[in-house]
Amino acid sequence: MFPTKCLFVEGPDCSGKTTLIKNIHNFTGYKWHIHDRSQISRKIFHEMYNRNLQYADDDFHSEISNLNNRFIFLLPPFETIEERFNKRGDDIHKSIGDIKSVYDKFQDGFVNVAGMPNVMSCFSVATPKAVEALSMTISLVEKAMIREVSSQVLRTVEFYGDECFPLEFTLYDDGKFEEASKDSMLYEFEKEYYEKIYEKLHSKISNEISGKNEYKRPETLLSRRFVYADDSCISFIQVSIRNGVMDFHTVIRSTDVKNIFPHDLEFLYYLSSTCFERFKDDCTSVRLRFNLNSAHIIR
Repeated sequence: MFPTKCLFVEGPDCSGKTTLIKNIHNFTGYKWHIHDRSQISRKIFHEMYNRNLQYADDDFHSEISNLNNRFIFLLPPFETIEERFNKRGDDIHKSIGDIKSVYDKFQDGFVNVAGMPNVMSCFSVATPKAVEALSMTISLVEKAMIREVSSQVLRTVEFYGDECFPLEFTLYDDGKFEEASKDSMLYEFEKEYYEKIYEKLHSKISNEISGKNEYKRPETLLSRRFVYADDSCISFIQVSIRNGVMDFHTVIRSTDVKNIFPHDLEFLYYLSSTCFERFKDDCTSVRLRFNLNSAHIIR
C-alpha cells in the first residue's frame, strides 16, 4: 500500500477547487485529507507579489518530494474562469486583468511540475466523470507494486535533472508481504552487501533481545536499539514496535535510482518481511519509511 498522506487541489482563483474537493469527498466518502492549495500556490504568489518568504523554495521542495503527497492541478479554460469572476468577483484580485495574470502564472506553474509522478491535471470543470477519473487514478497509485514505486522515484529524480535531495515516501503492508522474495538478495552487484546488512540487523536484534549489549540488559519489544548503522549507501535501518505496528525506517544517504535503487527497494522490502516474521505475534501491520538523501542518476 502506497497511501496518500495529503491530497492538494491546486489552480488559479475561480477554477472550481472548492467544488472539486467537495465532489471528491462525496464520491470517496472522505477517503483522503484534501487541502485547498499547497506550497505551489504559496511559491507562485510569493514570486508574483514579491513576498518575503525566506524558505518558500525549500518548503515547496519538501512538500512535493514526499511522494505520498499527491496534487491535482485544476486548469479549466480561461473563459470559464472569466465567467465565474464576472459573476462573483474575488476578494483579492479586482480586475479581469489580475485574474488573467494569476491564470498565466498557474499555467506556468503546472508546466514546471508536470513531470512529477505525484502531480495530476484536470483541464475541465469538476464533472462527475472528472471526479471519478481522478479518484480512480489516485486509488490505483495507492496500490502500486514495488517496481512501480521505484519508477516513481526515478521519474522524480529525472524531473529534477540528476539529483533530488532529499526525497521520501512511506509504504504499508498487512504482514502478508506478497511481493517479498529471497531472490532479491541475489542481485549480482550487491549480493555480498545485502548479506552483510541482513546478518548485521538480525544479529543486532537477537543480541539485544538476549541481553548481549553494553548494559547486559535484555531488551523488550519496545526497544529503540534494533538498529543497523553504517557509512555505506544504506546507512541506517531501525525496527521499532509501537501500537501493534512494526515500523521499518530506512535512511539511504546516496543511491543511483536508475541502476541500484530498484534492487535495494526489493531487498529492503524482503528484509522487512523477515523482521516482521520475528514479531508477527505482536504486530498486525508494517510501516516502511524511506528517507533518500541524495537520490541521483549516474550518467
